[in-house]
This record gives sequence, structure tokens and C-alpha cells, in this order.
Amino acid sequence: MKKLLIVLVLLSLVGNVYPSLNVLAILSMCLTYYMWKHRRVPIEADVEPRQALRFLKWAYAYWVASYIVTGAPLSNFLSFEFMRRDAAVLIAYLPLFLFADLGLDSRFVRRGVMLFLTVMAVIATLGTLEFEDKVGVPLGLSNLPDRLQFVHYAALSEYGFHGLFEAHNSAGAVYGLAACLALAFLICLPASKVVSWQTFCFAACFTGLVLSKSRTSYVAFVGTLALVFLTSRKNLRRVLKIGVLVVVPLIYFWLSQPEVANRTEAISSMDDPNVVGRLQLYAEAVQDIKLSPLVGIGFGRFNDDSKQFSGIPNVIYLATSGEVVNDSTHAHNSYLHFWAEGGIVGLVVMMGVWVSLLQWVGRMKLRFAEGTFGYAFARGIQACIVLEFLISFTEHSMGTAVTSLTVFSMVGLLRNLVADQYCTEVQAVDPTSQPSLPISNAPSPSFGPA
Repeated sequence: MKKLLIVLVLLSLVGNVYPSLNVLAILSMCLTYYMWKHRRVPIEADVEPRQALRFLKWAYAYWVASYIVTGAPLSNFLSFEFMRRDAAVLIAYLPLFLFADLGLDSRFVRRGVMLFLTVMAVIATLGTLEFEDKVGVPLGLSNLPDRLQFVHYAALSEYGFHGLFEAHNSAGAVYGLAACLALAFLICLPASKVVSWQTFCFAACFTGLVLSKSRTSYVAFVGTLALVFLTSRKNLRRVLKIGVLVVVPLIYFWLSQPEVANRTEAISSMDDPNVVGRLQLYAEAVQDIKLSPLVGIGFGRFNDDSKQFSGIPNVIYLATSGEVVNDSTHAHNSYLHFWAEGGIVGLVVMMGVWVSLLQWVGRMKLRFAEGTFGYAFARGIQACIVLEFLISFTEHSMGTAVTSLTVFSMVGLLRNLVADQYCTEVQAVDPTSQPSLPISNAPSPSFGPA
């Protein structure tokens, strides 16, 4: 049952069109945590991301207090729309608490990650065919049911791949994360061949990223590639090989189509209505920061209407009344949004979570030998966190659920992988020890579909 619930969590990460599935998955995290909590084995402190968890506890307490002091109704705080929109950060970060050491063995972790990448790749492949059906060669896919229509039209970006996500930027961000994971496996696992299942997953997820037409995701992925994968001389030859044989042909193919080329050329356009709108939101966030730089205007208050403030202007100035609005409007910049609603205190605690988590993943990577799945997985998660840092400059990625749930769920799997290795090492040193966690002594399977 435990593994079934974890699989549900992983499958929920591939979309947010059906929020009931996401809610069910999060509730299952609570169930797995409390049902198997008593079976956890005490392990050395450095193995757990204690600093990140400490910052996260402070963050939860701070944001709840920030909401309460504004005098906003408690009924709104408990509403589904508020939790899904304005307070998504409270839901999105739960996996870091609940997706703890549940005794998942390395074989299951490996298959779970591959399941996520495979489903993402299959959806992207169908979306690719639908995209071609709409802008290129008719394939008759327009007759598929609405639930299987993964490509949608927008006035500014025309046809774009959404997958199972509501917005094309969400699709681009999550497919960017999936592409980072798949690329890490291609680069760091010496047994990986260029023509393999891993290559299919990477190529499909990279294609999903490209067809999402999310310019923010384009820039963030390129930046992540440069900062994480091109800085190591050890893997440079393999990176170049994958680039020449996979990335360059895909880019050449898609840029030869005006639908994609025009969107790519618009990255530097400053007169685009989306860019103008975001600059206005940035200015609004900066104004809120000026009004209340220390503690912000209050959690969930950024998009409220007719706000009235109380306190000392330019020091502590809270939005204590106004019309509560629960929608997806935000500053389109996580750093500005956290600062605007929570002040410098809110920004520090949130960045504390992410920075300490990146440091923890880096330490855990060193616990695995190079060329192993654990090493490659940790490298992929590092890339995902860096991508989250970059994409958050033009999206509120750290405060919305789609990418944060994905990153923290992968971190949870890594915690289980590290704990499994730790128990195996302890048993190797002292064969008489009997860890209560299940340990898989069978050789790891080849990296491929389960």
C-alpha cells in the first residue's frame, strides 16, 4: 500500500488540470508519513536536511502569523481557492516535511523516478504529434477527446503545448525539471547509451519544454545547462556528445518551423503585452516593499483590491482591510513577491529553505560514487533547484505548487535513497544489526522502464 501511495504522488506531478488528484496525492503523503513513522531508523544528523526543515518550520509559522495579523477572515484562509492560489506555498512545501524516510529501497526509488519521466515523455510525444497536426502535417488528431488535447491556442503565443497543466508556463517549467533529471542520468551514468530509453525521455521532455513556448523556461534551462552541466570538465565530452547528437538536431528541427522560431525570437522583445504586464507587477511589488520593507503587507494580500493599511509607513505597514481576492495574480517574481508580502523576514526564511536544501543535496551527492544512480539523481536535483532559482526571476515559481511539489518530492526520494544506503553500510560493518527499514540487497536493475 505504501508504494502504491507513493506512485500516486509521482503520477500527480505530471499535471494540475485535475486538482482533485493533486489533493488526494498530498493527503496520501500524510497517510504514509504517519503510518510508517514508527518504522524509521535513527540515522546520522548530516543525512537529514535539518537546516532546510528548520527554515521551513519558521516559514510556516511566519506566513500563518502574517495572515492572521492582517485581520483577514479565517474562513478564507481555510478555503480551497485560497490554498490553491494565494497560499499555494503552504501546500507546495509539504513534501519536504512528509516525504521523509519511509523505508523506500533503492530499486523502488529508481523505478519511481523513471515512471515519472516516462509518463512525462509519453504525454510530450503525443503533444508533439498534436502540435504537428495543427501547424504542419494533418494527422487527424483533432478528433481526440478534449482530455487528450495537450496543445492549446493563445492569442499571444498561438499554439503551444500545455500537457496536463493549466498554463503553458507551468508546462514549460515542469518539463524543464524533467529534462534536467533525464539529462543528469544521460551524463552521469556511464552505462547510458546515446540511443536508449533515457535518451527518449530527455528528447521528449526537452521537446515538451520547447513546444510549451515558455520563454522564461527557455532562458532558465539554458542557464541551468551552463551552471550545472557545462562547468564540470569530467563530463564535458559526454555533454557535447549529447548536445551534438540530440539537442542540436531537435533545436534545428523546431526552429525551422515559424510557430516556434517566432516565439523564440520574442524572448528579447520588451513591447510584448506579457512583458509590459509583468513590469507593472514588478513596480507594484516594489511599491509594497517600500511601504513595508521589514514584514511586508501581509500574506495573501498582494492581489487584494481596495487595500487599506495600518502601522508605520516605510517601516511596518500592513494591509489590514480590503476586498479579498483569490486568484493566480502574483508578482511574477518569487523574490519580489516574498519580499512584498513578507518583508525581508519572509524573503530570508524562504531563501533559507532553498539555499540550505541545495547545500544538502550537494553533500548527499558526495555520499554516492560517481557513475551510480544516486550520484546522477542528486546531480539532477541540483539542476532542478538551480532552474527553480532562475525561473523565479520572471515567475513566482517558488510560491506555486507545480514546480515546488516536483522538486520536493524528488528530494524526498533522495532522502530515502540516502537512508537505504546508510542502512546498507551499517549492516555491512555490523552484520548482526537489524535495521527495521527494508533493505534491498539485490543488484540494482538497469536504468530503464520498470
